[in-house]
Amino acid sequence: MLRNDDIYEHIATPYDLLISKEDYMNNISAALLDIAEFNHKDVADLGAGTGRLSCMVAPLCKSIVALDFAADMLKLTASKLSQMKLTNWKTTVADLRQLPLEDQSMDIVMAGWSICYLASSNNEDWSDNLTRVLNEVNRVLKPNGTVIVLETLGTGNERPEPPDFLQSYFTRLEQDFGFKHKAIRTDYQFDSVEQAEALCRDFFGDSLGDWISKTKTATIPECTGIWWRTQD
Repeated sequence: MLRNDDIYEHIATPYDLLISKEDYMNNISAALLDIAEFNHKDVADLGAGTGRLSCMVAPLCKSIVALDFAADMLKLTASKLSQMKLTNWKTTVADLRQLPLEDQSMDIVMAGWSICYLASSNNEDWSDNLTRVLNEVNRVLKPNGTVIVLETLGTGNERPEPPDFLQSYFTRLEQDFGFKHKAIRTDYQFDSVEQAEALCRDFFGDSLGDWISKTKTATIPECTGIWWRTQD
């Protein structure tokens, strides 16, 4: 069962296959464009992984920088953006607590499924990590810039069920940092039941894998939370 962030550097290809099956109804891109205007904007994608969010918005942006701790993930991001014939991007290996970006250089900062690794309550420094990341986001955002955070609210769930180890993080986003919040469905649609079971068992555990095996379904429900705030 693959859960720890330190393993993602070595599983870029299967991870990319997994997320290519996620959000088959395209609710993520619709939500992003509803929250912020990306046309001709400078954008940073924190924890970009294999470039899912970057590829969604890069055709609209003036510039986009994809940052992640895992170089293997960013290689896939670079390959995808190159295949899209875009030249307005770059990738950078980075710690989200110390962004290699200039002050007030970004109109929009996105962070998809990435801050959670630093802000999980399983990490004794989670609260300090969260403050450091958001301080960095505040530093690099232009006045009136927007930060958008996406995190899981449960894979295999029809309704939002935040993991216990992320509850405190989500509470701080809303109560301490003034983020607005909404939940969307980001269901997976796999090519087959066998593919669904294999990938979900590896990434999400045996419980979900067993459920897929029993129900024989290739469409897996999922809820995702989106938090956003505009810089003063």
